[in-house]
Amino acid sequence: MVNIMKKASGFFKKEEMKAINQAVTEAEKNTSGEIVPVLISSSGRYDRAEDIAGLWFACIVLAVTWALFQGVVPVTGWSSQTVTVKLGLLPILAVIIVSWLAGTAITSRVWFIRRLFTSRIIMQECVEEGAKRVFHEHKLRGTQDATGLLIYISLFERTVYVLGDQGISKNLSAKDWEKVRDLIIDGLRSGRAAEGLCQGIGVCGDLLAQHFPIKEDDVNELPNELITID
Repeated sequence: MVNIMKKASGFFKKEEMKAINQAVTEAEKNTSGEIVPVLISSSGRYDRAEDIAGLWFACIVLAVTWALFQGVVPVTGWSSQTVTVKLGLLPILAVIIVSWLAGTAITSRVWFIRRLFTSRIIMQECVEEGAKRVFHEHKLRGTQDATGLLIYISLFERTVYVLGDQGISKNLSAKDWEKVRDLIIDGLRSGRAAEGLCQGIGVCGDLLAQHFPIKEDDVNELPNELITID
């Protein structure tokens, strides 16, 4: 499959995965908070982008076909002279349908074309919905002190979204997580994704420790490992 973007499951090497898991363990040593990093290939399917790209591809192919092959052929009769075109209705329809199907198929496999025909607003909405869905599916909601924290990284949208449970949102705002997002995004941009994620996890641990220090009877309620979703 033609796709420059790596899948989430193959994005990090084994050594990097171990380092990330260790970073979660270290970050939770001084807090009762539960940090769960999640890496997902894409938060949305974006079928509409495929349809739009397919339509553009069909229009381009039709225009090229018309310029190269269409023409006028004279037809001489007994009493009059008429003209007809080389490409009739059926060939034109065949060109449109086949090129549209080819365009949608290519777009479904080449991530940067899909991004080109998807608005930033739609991608942001998909990321937020995806993060909330993962938050519930992996049981971050409902920990003992409502201190589950999701670090959600969506590769296709190139977006990092931090979502905390009710106990965390009462004490920390979205602005408090800006440094976490910046560290992770800078790591992704510079080719040091694992290092950036580990640093972001460390900052999360420091922030949580200020408001939710470790308790003597603390129980580790969620796994200390990176979750990957293709």
